[in-house]
Amino acid sequence: MAAFVCPVCGFGGLDEPPYEESGSPSYAICPCCGTEFGYDDATEAHATLRKAWVDKGMPWWSGSVGPPNGWDPQGQLHKLITP
Repeated sequence: MAAFVCPVCGFGGLDEPPYEESGSPSYAICPCCGTEFGYDDATEAHATLRKAWVDKGMPWWSGSVGPPNGWDPQGQLHKLITP
């Protein structure tokens, strides 16, 4: 299982890091919230994108890849925003 976490929604199943060590974006799309790293987040802060996703009810974004068994969007978000 992938060990990379989306900085917007906290989903921990990204196949690659959202940003390279140099800070360059991967242009990957989070299947959970739909953020494309290097595109959507170039004009909006992660907190703004996160709020928009939460305001929509935290839906699973991808139509081609389903959420993992036991997916808990509130739990993943809590892990992301709780130090």
